[in-house]
Order: sequence, then C-alpha cells, then structure tokens
Amino acid sequence: QRRRSHQEGSSLMGTPVPGSPLLTNVGEDQSLLSPGERVFTSVGEEEKGKLTGAAILAMLGSGANLMATSMGTGMLALPIAVYYSGAVTGTVLIIAMAILSDISLVFLVNAAKQSGTKNLQELGKYYYGPNGELIVNVSLIALLLCASLSVLIAIADLLTPIWKHALTTEDYNHWYCQYWFVMLMCVAIIYPISIPSNLSPLKYSSSGAVISIFLVFIFLAIRFCQHGITQDSKIDLFVDSPIAALALPIQGLAYASQFNVVGLYIELGQHKKHINTVIHCSMVFTCVVYACFGLLGYLYFGQDTGKYSMILDGFHNDKLMLVAGAMISLTNILKMPLIILPFRNTVNNILFGKEEFGLVVSAVETALLLFIIYVLARLVGDLALGLELSGPTVGVFVCFILPAMLCYKSDKEKWRGMLNFNAYNEEHLSRTQITALIVALLGVLMGFASIAG
Repeated sequence: QRRRSHQEGSSLMGTPVPGSPLLTNVGEDQSLLSPGERVFTSVGEEEKGKLTGAAILAMLGSGANLMATSMGTGMLALPIAVYYSGAVTGTVLIIAMAILSDISLVFLVNAAKQSGTKNLQELGKYYYGPNGELIVNVSLIALLLCASLSVLIAIADLLTPIWKHALTTEDYNHWYCQYWFVMLMCVAIIYPISIPSNLSPLKYSSSGAVISIFLVFIFLAIRFCQHGITQDSKIDLFVDSPIAALALPIQGLAYASQFNVVGLYIELGQHKKHINTVIHCSMVFTCVVYACFGLLGYLYFGQDTGKYSMILDGFHNDKLMLVAGAMISLTNILKMPLIILPFRNTVNNILFGKEEFGLVVSAVETALLLFIIYVLARLVGDLALGLELSGPTVGVFVCFILPAMLCYKSDKEKWRGMLNFNAYNEEHLSRTQITALIVALLGVLMGFASIAG
C-alpha cells in the first residue's frame, strides 16, 4: 500500500518511479502528457530506438534541409572573411563557428523536447512569457528579411552575366537584358515552390541544393590546382588589426539555420531521437566545405580577395566559374522557400495569432511577401550591406544568444522537476547552464566586436 501510494503521488508530481505508468506507457500520446512527463517518456523511446532504413532516409532528408538552409550565399563571402582575419585565424574561426552553431542547434532541440513546443515563437512564450514571444517574432522577421534580401540580390548578381552571355543579341540595352528583369524572373521561379506549408516537400530540392554547392567547391578546387597559391601578393597567416572582427558576422551567419531546426525536429516524427546525429553530421559536412572553400579562395587571390565580396566575381569570363555561379544561383533559389516559410508563419503569428490559413491564403501571402522583398532588394542592391546589417545585430541574437537563453531556462525547469531537486541545485549552475551562459556571452562579444570592426 505504501509503495502504491508513493507511485501515485510521484505520478501526480510528474516524477516517475520504478513501476510507474509513466515509464511503462512510453508509447502513449505525447500531447496528453505534461512537459516534464514528455522528457522521461522520450528518454525511454530513445533507448529503445534503432537505426532503420526509414530512419536513415528521414535523417538524410532533414540533414539536406538543414544544410540547404545554411549553405548558399554566405559561402561566397568566406574567402573575404579569411582575408580579413588571416589564413590560419580565419580557418580556425570557421571551425569555431561550426562548433558554436552545432551547440546552439542542440540547445533549441533540447528546449523543444523539454517544453513540447513546435517552433521558436512557442519556445519564447513558454519560457519567457508574451514578451519573450514578441522578442523572438521581431528578431526572426528582421533576420529573415535581411536573409531573403541578401539571397535574392546574390541570385540576380550571379545570373545577370550568365543571362546576357546566353542571349544572342549584342545590344544589352533591351528590357529583357536588364538586372531588374533577371531578378523578376528569379522571383517567378521562387514563388510556386515557396507556397507549401511544411518543409517535407522540399527535401528533394534541398538535396539538389547541397549537391550543387558541393560542386561549386569542387570547381574552385580545380581552378586552385591549376593556378596554385598566388605569387603576386603576400598571404597573411594572422591579422593583428580590428578589421579582423569583420569576419565574425560573415562566418557566423554562414551557418544560420536556427529558425528551421525545431520544425525539422517535429517533422522527423517517430525518428526524432536521431535529431542530434542529423545536426552533428550536417555541421561537420558544412564546416569542411566552408573551411576549404574560404581558405582556397584566399590563397588563390591573396590580397586581391578584398576586392570581391563574392569570390566568383574575381573569375572574369571563366566559363567553369560561370557554371559555378549558375549552381550557386540554383542553390539559393531552392533555399528561398526555407526562408519564406518561417517568414510567412512569423508574420501570421504576429498579425493573426495563427501560422497557417490554407493553401489559397498561403499563395496570396507568399506573393505579397515576395513583392515586398523584390522592391526592397531593388532599393538596397548591395549584398554586403544586407550581411553587415543583419550579422552583428539580429544575426548573433537569433543564432547564438536566443538559443542559449532558451536552453538555460529549459535546463532550470528540468532540474526543478527532478525528485532529488533541492535548494542547492537552485542556487548553483549545471554544466548545461554554464555552457549556455558561455555561448550567450560569446554571442554578445561577437556582436560588439563586429560593430566595432
């Protein structure tokens, strides 16, 4: 009787003991459980999970989406980031940013597991109330707007010379040869693939985007093997100057995929237990490509790297690199839906308190958003400006500071639900909380250093 009473009392408090229904019914509907109960049942499911063929396919699809979200325009600016900070320092910073991004993605997934929430907005509201939700929404809109502007500008910059090269006319004053028309064609291509209300239909296009970006890296490696290290200018291994801080926002934003990771975690369904493997493998692959691309681009051009915010601009009339530009453009076109979807959902959440309203409404909203993005992109017209504005401000907040804040609060809540929790635990920090504070502090320092640079 005492044991049964203890089990019932523990179940009411959300703390399972041996023999408790919370441990035996690990397959029950997670939506019927409290956040604390969901943590324990998910642990039981993870221990029983096996890596099946279906799980591998789901992981590959999610990994492709995650890599396609981050890989794209940012890679073209990595050589100039290495130029700012030096060959050794720049490469080390690219690796360090990959580690920090990996940690921040795991932070967000762990916070989602603990709370049972489905996106960043719900996470902000769950742990920090309505003000937290508002801060997350405003930050996401600012980041996604800057990201969409940068991507669209980059696509038009890369495709305009390719489009002119493909035309038979020698008179480039015609309206169909102009920059604005090329950008408008890009918007027309992006529109239909940005309407779906979930990320699953994009897994094949995302795989194509990852393959294309890898081929661009191969093309640069081929040209580097033919050309070798530049002999016309010196190569700086280290840069002892405040200008080195300009590399931080470029390298940090190159891995930006935090606004999609919770949605990808939810869409993994019964394979959620493998999300950390997806994150780690995606970041390792992306880091290797980024580090090699940035270093090879800098070694190829040397001090002339500073002239090119997009490294492909340095290869004049090189047909292989024109193909590389087309591949990057394809990558960014396929990447745009991964930006438009959370952008649309965030706007809906702020204005109407609901993310989705059906296919027809989504089509109208997507058209309006792309029209606004097109107009602003024509007004800004500068890729570097978009990166400089978003990097040290909303970029570091959404990519590093916000995930750390959510993880810190999540771990606090988890410890409060433990059976052996006491006043000592309340006053002292766990290793997870200390790690979260360190990541948040590094994010703040990166922001200030970038602004100062």
